[in-house]
Amino acid sequence: MKPQNIPWDAISARLKNEADQEQIRQIQEWLDFSPENPVILSEIMNTWSVTKNKTEFYQPDLAFNWQKLMNRIDYQPRQKILQNIYFRWAAAAAILVVFFLGGLGLGDGFKNQSAKITYTRIIAPNGSKTQIVLPDSTHVWLNSGSEIQYASDYTVRNRKIVMKGECFFDVAKDPEHPFIVRGSKFQVKVYGTRFNVNEDENYDRADVTLVSGKVQVLNLNDQPISILKPGQQLVYNNGKYLVQQATNLKALTAWLNNMLIFDNQPFEEVIQYLEKWYGVKIYLDQSLYSKYSYTFKVKTESLREVLELISEITPIEYHIEGEQVSIKYKKMR
Repeated sequence: MKPQNIPWDAISARLKNEADQEQIRQIQEWLDFSPENPVILSEIMNTWSVTKNKTEFYQPDLAFNWQKLMNRIDYQPRQKILQNIYFRWAAAAAILVVFFLGGLGLGDGFKNQSAKITYTRIIAPNGSKTQIVLPDSTHVWLNSGSEIQYASDYTVRNRKIVMKGECFFDVAKDPEHPFIVRGSKFQVKVYGTRFNVNEDENYDRADVTLVSGKVQVLNLNDQPISILKPGQQLVYNNGKYLVQQATNLKALTAWLNNMLIFDNQPFEEVIQYLEKWYGVKIYLDQSLYSKYSYTFKVKTESLREVLELISEITPIEYHIEGEQVSIKYKKMR
């Protein structure tokens, strides 16, 4: 694949708050030309923000820099965007650029760019997932409705991010500079490892599951809670912390491979995952709580197909109206 006529001069002028209306129009037309272009622009903005490069913007060797850029953003050829449970790369990339530009102040011309710290915010829309590569080469996967935020001074020396929702991290190893994830219930401090963090604000619950390496979990006041070993999980539930052995690592991280795996999980927990997976709100009759458990796998099935499967083994009836779903106990006649 070749570069899509990147408007370097227009982007350079916009970064320096010197762009005229014609150059702004050129940038917008280029963004609309291909779903890959917003990703490319976000990488350009990322480099500018992190390095605060004050040298003159120049026309680069396109072939060399294109390959370098594709390697940095972990580019993959465009794939068909499927409904419901497949990664919607183009949609996620659009959200990335909107918040990236907003966080860097592009809307008001990068005023005082060198005098203040700005923030990059990446969001995976509901029903979608996305993957990004941070400036230190750390990979982050964001599940549906999740987000991360990091400052413009994020470098290999300052590796701190804030997150919401569910994210999987493959952290670049650096014994001298810890990578710190701050959530709403705890912080995770690592030097190079792979782990999953899942927060659910609706149920006042959060957990961190370690796949490999070693992590230290601290509370929001920087007080140590525990050090986890591979296969262990720290769970926060209603103000209490508990360290336990993760029952099924494959199921916990299956969403990375476009799958949901349920292993004898209660109905209400299954519903929580289905809401996130399909980007809907499901209202479950309380009489069904703690009464049924399920073991099955979801990959390409639609929400209706999944509910039909459940209804075959459980006395329920359901109703789907847009993004609202209701599930009730079905009285046997």
